[in-house]
Parts: sequence; C-alpha cells; structure tokens
Amino acid sequence: MKYRTVLIRTMLRLPLTVPSGIRRKIRVRSGFSIRRPAKSHTYRSGLVPPHGVIVGPDRAAWITEGGQNAIARFDPSSKVVKLFPLPREFPSANLNTATFDRKGILWFTGQNGVYGRVDPATGKVEAWKAPKGFGPYGITTTPNGEVWYASLAGDHIAKIDTVSGDALMVPPPKPGVGPRRIWSDSKGLLWVSFWNSGEIGRYDPMNKTWKVWNLPKSKGGCYAVYVDNNDKVWVTDFVANAIHRFDPATETFESFPSDKRGASVRQLLGRPGEVWGAESGVDRLVVVKD
Repeated sequence: MKYRTVLIRTMLRLPLTVPSGIRRKIRVRSGFSIRRPAKSHTYRSGLVPPHGVIVGPDRAAWITEGGQNAIARFDPSSKVVKLFPLPREFPSANLNTATFDRKGILWFTGQNGVYGRVDPATGKVEAWKAPKGFGPYGITTTPNGEVWYASLAGDHIAKIDTVSGDALMVPPPKPGVGPRRIWSDSKGLLWVSFWNSGEIGRYDPMNKTWKVWNLPKSKGGCYAVYVDNNDKVWVTDFVANAIHRFDPATETFESFPSDKRGASVRQLLGRPGEVWGAESGVDRLVVVKD
C-alpha cells in the first residue's frame, strides 16, 4: 500500500445564481492527481463553508452548502451550479453530509438538529427536526436501501423511515462515545466512528447488537469512516494524525500516518484500489493505493 499526497493547485471562478436572482461568484478548486488532472471540484461561499461532497447517480457533485443553507448540485460538464434551499422553517441548519438512497433521493444531515431529503427529479426539499436536537452528522445508505445517520452531540445513530421521514434512535454500546460518521458494508452492517472514545463501532441492525474495537493507540479523535469494496474499514485518527485500515476478518489495523502535522482528514471516499482523504488541516488531498 502506498500513501501519496495530491496538492490543490488551481482555482476556477464560476458564477452562481441564487434563488432570489442575486448573481454572485464562487470559487471552485480543481485538484490534480499524480497521473492526470482530476475532474472533481469543491467550492466555498458564504460565511459557513460547504461541508461534504458526494458523487450522485447522475455523476454530478452534490454538496451540503452551509453558506446558503442549501443542497447544491454541480454539473462537471456544464459547470452549472443548482441550489435546493431548505424550507424556511429550518434556517442555519449547519448542513453536514449527504447520501443517495436506492430510489435516487438525496438525504442529508444538519448539525443544528436537522435531517431531510431532496428529490432531484421534482426539486422538492423536505426536512425534519432530529429527535434529540443538535448532532446529526454522518449519513449512509445500506445495500437494501435503509438510510441511517450518526448524531455526534445526540450520542446515537438513527434509522430514517424513508416514507414517513420518522427517525428511530439506537443508543451506542456505552454513553458518551460520540458517533460522528457512519458507513454501511456490503452486508448491511453499520460501521461508526466514535469521536470521543477513539473507537470503531459495528452495529448489526438484524441482531441489534454492537461490537467495538479501540484504535491502535488513541483514546479519542476517530473522525471519518469508509468501507471499501472488499469490506475493509478505513478510519481517520486525529490524535495519531493517520488513516487506519481495519480488517474485520483478522481484527487487525494497518496505519498510514501523514507526513504533515495536523492533517485532520475529515472525509474519506474511494473506488476500487484507492481510498481518498481530505487533509483539511494542510489543504491537500491524499490517496492510499494498492
């Protein structure tokens, strides 16, 4: 396995028309990979920056745009940005993470006690108050279409009823662990990063049971989690300043420390043979390759 860095080098300017008709400029960063320029983009706008980005079924980038309290869709071909503002009853949601369900509906979280959905086909946006208020953070979709989120401040995970929008809370294996992000493996098992305790939790929705593993050295700071196509679990460790790969079969860790202090990898995503991380503390991307 090789740990490589990717510098963010160029800046593009794209126009954005907000719903009120006010035209403004946003900056879009284009990252360069080691082999060729990447086609992904991120951007900043407003006082609260965008928090998360995912690739949708339409191959567009979907961003939780906290600065404008909206979900944003960026088309890499046309360079057009379209906003899906939250309902007026939910101002300043502090939007966090998004996921698509198996029907093509985008679900999102907001740390100020909000979760909701966007129907890209109709543009309809709905939102609900989280059952314990502040905290909704990471969110994931299982292979059978269930949508779950993790609540950092609320100290629980929750399954969203994708029809009614209701949320069914599940407590962690012990109080105070701080579930931050969540990801499903190919079997529908849920892997959760426990920020406060420095652990990885696995929840089995069928048997309603938890199993927990400590990070190799750290007692806190487990931030992002991602499960690759081989069901290996990747997490980021702020205390050790590293990305770890966990093998559930052998229950062993392999660590990939950053060569820069305070890397602070807040999001992990990947594709076969590659896992990508966003080193927010040093303004660059990293990739771990087979």
